[in-house]
Amino acid sequence: MLISYESGRGKGVEQIRWWYRAWRYRLKLERYEIRLLRDRLRPGDAALDIGAHKGAMTWWMRVAVGREGSVDAFEPQPQLAQRLQALTRSDHWQNVRVFNQGVSEQAGELTLHVPAGGPSPGASFNQPGDPNVAVDTLKIPVTTVDTWQEAHARTPLRLIKCDVEGHELAVFRGAARTLAEQRPALLFECEQRHQPHQDMREVFHYLQDQGYEGFCIAAKTLIPVSDFDPNIHQDPDGPFGYLNNFWFTHPAHA
Repeated sequence: MLISYESGRGKGVEQIRWWYRAWRYRLKLERYEIRLLRDRLRPGDAALDIGAHKGAMTWWMRVAVGREGSVDAFEPQPQLAQRLQALTRSDHWQNVRVFNQGVSEQAGELTLHVPAGGPSPGASFNQPGDPNVAVDTLKIPVTTVDTWQEAHARTPLRLIKCDVEGHELAVFRGAARTLAEQRPALLFECEQRHQPHQDMREVFHYLQDQGYEGFCIAAKTLIPVSDFDPNIHQDPDGPFGYLNNFWFTHPAHA
């Protein structure tokens, strides 16, 4: 029997799946990452979830900031954004706002490339690195962190979580004023395979120029990005496995 999401039973199933996903991330997939964001965020803080996908990290950000805090979540894939909006409404999450738009260097509209077959964790505003990969394209409105903070911020920004499949540098360039004035911690994914035409470490260099210090997250430890080499640390068969999550903080707000 097919269960409609709009039915009470359908909503309950989706909520259970969301709860399961959130705890799977905390207990298995991204234990250290969630520990870092929960240690960083305090009740009353504000945070951005850029590339919220199915909301696993949104869940823990919301828990950390509490009722008095706020989480603004951005998900450019319409189906995923609508699902997350429905879930937050049904759970009466007053401290979470979900927006079906992207974040980049300039406000406007960009083409989102979604691997064919439906919503995907690999959707990106960057062109696919492999021209043989079939994708669907969507025109999506985008904002910048600076524009958003100026128009919508409720409290100073404490943390940005960013998972944008190769579009990280554009996101952080569009956050220049926020990084300089508010110095939020940054938890983000970055992979060389998503940036075939440039060195992924350009993202690190940009943030270091803003005064940030960065680390690669490896199991239960942090590796300084000065020691990070994608040829070594993003080799699935290498001694470190495949490391793609990073933690940057400003010394003034470490």
